Amino acid sequence: MSAPNDIFVPLVAEDRLHRQFRDLRDSPFHYEARLLINTLYQRMGLPGKGFIRKFQTDGFHSHLFEIACFAYLESGGFIPDRAYSSPDFMASRDGFSLAVEVTTSNPSEDQSADISLRMLAALSEDEIAAKVNVEFPNRMISILKKKMNRRYDQLPQCAGKPLVLMVAPFFEAGSVHYTDDALVDCLYGIRDATTGFFSLPKAESVSAVLYCNAFTVARFFRLSTHFESNEAPIAIREGMYYAVESETALSVKEFRYRVGSQSAPRESWSEGVTLFLNPNALVPVSKEVLPSTSSFSIQDGHLVREVHGFHPVISNMFVYVNDAYSGHS
Repeated sequence: MSAPNDIFVPLVAEDRLHRQFRDLRDSPFHYEARLLINTLYQRMGLPGKGFIRKFQTDGFHSHLFEIACFAYLESGGFIPDRAYSSPDFMASRDGFSLAVEVTTSNPSEDQSADISLRMLAALSEDEIAAKVNVEFPNRMISILKKKMNRRYDQLPQCAGKPLVLMVAPFFEAGSVHYTDDALVDCLYGIRDATTGFFSLPKAESVSAVLYCNAFTVARFFRLSTHFESNEAPIAIREGMYYAVESETALSVKEFRYRVGSQSAPRESWSEGVTLFLNPNALVPVSKEVLPSTSSFSIQDGHLVREVHGFHPVISNMFVYVNDAYSGHS
């Protein structure tokens, strides 16, 4: 596959390429995923100087996430515009427009670190609890504050429009397995309202946060691969999802299905996306505007979580090729 501005034609020496980029480029079973990524990239418009170089090296995950966010906006009926240097997107649909900034939490030191599941460390229960309750929320608050302090709302193109931050964790192996529940307290300050991100000075400029921990290679793979082909591998996806038991009750259940089978859920870019609405936003946005399969909002003084359709909390995908398999999140 070769085309003008082909995102998979190396611009740097082989030994400088990110390992996950090389894995994706060289995989015989990811041809259709590469084609989808390349098509979206070229349709996205010039993202800025050095995008391809960063995608191939230490910005692989964050730049793939940006392409996925573009795909998400398009799938929601928006026309994403990259005419401005910031924010990342101005998106319009049916006369309505909003500003979208994309950000990820990345490794603190080595930006080119291998964060695939094969590098996942064995941790004690206390270590896992500390990561979920302390490290992960702190990292996400840090990137949100950084974006908030850039005052995108004061840019002429953003004036009077909702500002949405799309975020994802790519700071360590397995970080995409951090669930949206771990963000609730650091955004809304359930234990202490004054500590929640949405209560901070200047945070009223942010209308909503979209948490998208499943915008990875696996999503591109599942949405692009023709599994009915005899040459296609067998992909099994399994994990946990939120099931709606009643108007007020949710439960977490297991799921497992063969990707591409008739009984499998029909995957979309909004699947697994969680929308957190800011109750203090100067320019509010409704949950109907931004596609998601789960949303949080303050209703009558209470925090309410709603689930819309199939909402995976966490998932893994096992791809079987010639009786061997590899894991993907």
